[in-house]
Amino acid sequence: MIESVSRRAFSSTSGTYNVRASELARERKLNIFHVNVQFLDDTQQSFQIEKKAKGSVLLEQVFQLLELVEKDYFGLQFTENGSPPNATNTEITRWLDSTKSVKKQVGTNATFWLAVRFYPPEPSRLAEEYTRYLLCLQLRKLLLDGRMSAPKNTALLLASFTVQAELGDYNVSEHPPNYLSDLCLLPKQNTEDERKIRELHKLHKGQSPADAEANFLEHAKRLDCYGVESHPAKDYNGKDIFIGVTSIGIVVFQNNIRVNTFSWGKIVKISFKKKQFFIQLKREPSESYDTVLGFNMRSARAAKALWRCSVERHGFFRLRAPRRRPLLGALGALAGITAPSVPRTETQALADARRSRSTNRSFVRRSSSRHRERSCATASPCVIDSLGSQPGAAAGAGAAAAAGAGAWGARVTGHTEPMPRAAWTDDVPPPEEDDGGFLERLLRVPLSYADDSSSGSESNVANGGAGTLTGSGSLTGANGAVSVRLAAGADGRFGFNVRGGGNGAPVLVSRVAAPARLQLHEGDQVLSINGKDVDELTHEQVVQMIRSTRGVLTLMIKPNAVYEPEDTGPEEPAVCFVPLGAGKFEGDALEQSMLLLGDGLASGAALKQYDTLLRRLSEEPTSASKLPHNLNKNRYRDIAPYDSTRVILKNNPTGDYINASYINMEIPNSDLVLTYIATQGPLASTVGDFWQMVWESESSLVVMLTVLCERGRAKCHQYWPKIGAPPLQATESLQVLTTSEQNHGHFIRRDMSLKDSNGGTRTVTQLQYTAWPDHGVPEDSTAFIRFTQLCSELRNHRAVIPTVVQEPEAEEEKLLDPPMIVHCSAGVGRTGALILAETALELVARRQPLYPLDLVRAMRTQRPMCIQNASQYKFVCESIQSAYVQGLTKAPSESGTD
Repeated sequence: MIESVSRRAFSSTSGTYNVRASELARERKLNIFHVNVQFLDDTQQSFQIEKKAKGSVLLEQVFQLLELVEKDYFGLQFTENGSPPNATNTEITRWLDSTKSVKKQVGTNATFWLAVRFYPPEPSRLAEEYTRYLLCLQLRKLLLDGRMSAPKNTALLLASFTVQAELGDYNVSEHPPNYLSDLCLLPKQNTEDERKIRELHKLHKGQSPADAEANFLEHAKRLDCYGVESHPAKDYNGKDIFIGVTSIGIVVFQNNIRVNTFSWGKIVKISFKKKQFFIQLKREPSESYDTVLGFNMRSARAAKALWRCSVERHGFFRLRAPRRRPLLGALGALAGITAPSVPRTETQALADARRSRSTNRSFVRRSSSRHRERSCATASPCVIDSLGSQPGAAAGAGAAAAAGAGAWGARVTGHTEPMPRAAWTDDVPPPEEDDGGFLERLLRVPLSYADDSSSGSESNVANGGAGTLTGSGSLTGANGAVSVRLAAGADGRFGFNVRGGGNGAPVLVSRVAAPARLQLHEGDQVLSINGKDVDELTHEQVVQMIRSTRGVLTLMIKPNAVYEPEDTGPEEPAVCFVPLGAGKFEGDALEQSMLLLGDGLASGAALKQYDTLLRRLSEEPTSASKLPHNLNKNRYRDIAPYDSTRVILKNNPTGDYINASYINMEIPNSDLVLTYIATQGPLASTVGDFWQMVWESESSLVVMLTVLCERGRAKCHQYWPKIGAPPLQATESLQVLTTSEQNHGHFIRRDMSLKDSNGGTRTVTQLQYTAWPDHGVPEDSTAFIRFTQLCSELRNHRAVIPTVVQEPEAEEEKLLDPPMIVHCSAGVGRTGALILAETALELVARRQPLYPLDLVRAMRTQRPMCIQNASQYKFVCESIQSAYVQGLTKAPSESGTD
């Protein structure tokens, strides 16, 4: 028997199992490291990784759990003291390095916070709705804890979009007067704030959560502190400043005001040495030395953190592909100062998103506005084992958050939800009872994110049809072109608008209705329509071709063409980190802004940014212009003043309406406000209204930027009598007499006497600029600058119009000067250009930084479509830059007002 067993044990069918070796392997496997990650919706997850695992392992597990597609914009933050990153935590916040061991980086405090690492300059370019949702959560956290600031009116507007996204449409039966009292929407929230948020919430009726979040992002991206990772520092005078790193370069803040901007195109090297951080600027042809700016940081570690942050953002936003590290690390690696790199650049991430045309999956929204004074009690972290089975529910963490979100906070969106109404439609139902009338004067804020195209005679942008999409498909062609087939909706429209065309201008998609966003995006270039190239077509021909299509429309598009990086010229050199000498030069805010403007004009980025501006605020009412008895007072049907900023005539026999808007341009760090009335060229039937406005506004200067007839079309009625002619009886009580006329070549000056029947008389000067063609620009920029300066000199600075300051907490009245009345034909294109030019000249004369894009945005919040096309914008910017270089600007008078 024993012999039989022995033979069996050593036969070919025998086997052995080493129990001890397996146990040792099991023990080695249990050598794991536990980490906690807190997500943007305040849920927590527990992960298990090997102690020697690199950061890329943890990052990949987090991204897989969230099913995050556009993961390049996100990262994991940690602090050495283990406390959450916020405004009160003075510890340096660091990002998890994907190439280094997790345990060596974080130590024993293994807690991470998911956060946005790279803020997209244009959130609308993000392909995933879920990515935009996470970006909204991040920005709300920053606004609540004070790491990001916003003007009060903007903060209220952003809060209202948050409420719309989380609670849906305002409903009287569902939302009692105090329904916002339990929500934390603002840092110092009070009853008055909640009332204003409620009124704004009513105006968002019809917007889906995705639309409301898109609105939120479009307004948040305009804040000076958007996308800025701030680092406390001191300048060479020892003043406290913050150095911020953004997608466009390095910015400097002092007292929460941006005082300097250094674009990446103007920076040659960035470096650090001990506690000092240095920026070396590109040498101009007229300079014989390099400009090196030095800043003192709190510590050597803080200087290195700022340097790393700058290098990574430059690599992500500016390079086409990550820099390859040398095989041996070169001498820099031996010194321990190897420049960091990013796995992928934004160019690569966007290219992948465009190719995939990602389908937005369903996910659960959780309220980011925690219940006030009960946030700790309601938060119930959900812990899972990342090495075990992971939930496959929609959005991972979102599903876990649903249980604690509350009935009012959860909102599921996806393709099963009915298609939302577009956020820019004009047929939004009126809000119940209280119509938010306080917004007309107190809270002038934009309420939409999609630009409204126009079809007026002076507009280069027209409607390409806006409706619904019933079916579509796409096929990738040569050179990255994509074929898109759109089926017309029930109304025969295809759900998108276009702009451009003619004179070599590309045809771009300017607005896309919600149903069509899967196939088209704002900025896509249209190459052909139904097989016909659009290169030689005018804008009107393109629009007519789209509108005349029946059934299916076939487009060949170049996705997001307006954002494509330019391939001309060599790529920027790698960021150098060789320590430089400690240069101490004071940065000139005006000079740096002019350098930034010049860089943008040279690269074309300035015009691309202009093209992204809203042309009008679609939810700002223009109801007065649409009243039946006022329709004939508009020269163009699609150019109308906002009700909140329109000029209201007091004693006019034909009514209080005129197509004119007040525009106030404030000059920072001064008491000066440049006041204007922007109006259309008078019609034969509105001459009396025009002169009544001149009389009531007490203005003494009228600037006319058009001739009476251009290309055989009437642009303005002659509203003044010729020299030597009898007085013009403008109204029953006003007479106009031209007393003198002088032709100065490119402009004509006329002096007129305006007399009232009650005996009052006023001298009014009219300056008619005759060298600006319709849909074109003047040939002589110097003459235009001189004309603008003459307009400034002729202003009447006598303060006569008291108006209450817009901010409710203000206690004093601000006295505004009588306005300069400016008009062309429509009162928006050339009119806006002159306003921009004079405001810019005033800023330059006072050594204030100049950002023309912000000025255009400010104008359009008061009158739609100011500066109608990119050629006008480019002309004004180039004129100001030329005047600055030639020294044509002069300091403002120190004597104040007359």
